[in-house]
Amino acid sequence: MENNTLVTEDNKLLFQKLILKWARNNLINYPWREKRTPYKVLISEILLTRTKAKQVAPIFIEFIKKYPCIETFIESKIKDLQNLISSLGLLYRAQKLENLKTQLKSDFDNRIPDNLVELKSLSGIGDYAANALLCFGFEIRRPILDTNFIRIYRRVFEVNPKTKTAKTDKFLWQFAEDLLPEIDYVTFNYGVLDIGGNFCLSRNPKCKECPVNKICLFFEKNVKI
Repeated sequence: MENNTLVTEDNKLLFQKLILKWARNNLINYPWREKRTPYKVLISEILLTRTKAKQVAPIFIEFIKKYPCIETFIESKIKDLQNLISSLGLLYRAQKLENLKTQLKSDFDNRIPDNLVELKSLSGIGDYAANALLCFGFEIRRPILDTNFIRIYRRVFEVNPKTKTAKTDKFLWQFAEDLLPEIDYVTFNYGVLDIGGNFCLSRNPKCKECPVNKICLFFEKNVKI
């Protein structure tokens, strides 16, 4: 891996193995992970913006019951969207959904695009959401990079972004892609997300319970056994 001598091929493979071993039996059963479709993944990514998954889960279920497919979503009214997601706060998301459905109808003939360039042209869809849609919605091998991934990669491998904005840092995105296994990449990405959200916390991380602590430099240097 460029500019990072701490990461060997053996470390990369061991990290993949530890993530997948844990993930195959321990992933959290969120409703947007069941019978995944690009549409469900798209809606979940909008609702999950700056909001905890446990808060989003019941609203997502209601949303999909009311708008079970992209065609019904496109015919929705913004007031109904506002009422449906009001308990989550951040009501600008209703306008984001409104803009999104208008664009899907006018530019993509009620279709969610399956390539990075077109996805990033959608209102409110950035690097993370576009790659999440490709990976989780279309099962295309794509890296994911959000605060959970960045925190884990910094702690486990002591890698840091080369620019001020970590989420758009090209080095970190390349690092994430290099770590991504050739198969089971959906399970791997979900595994890193769940480990970041349940063990490798920003405050009071549960290092002794973490499935990847045997390879983690932060654990080695900072945690007393």
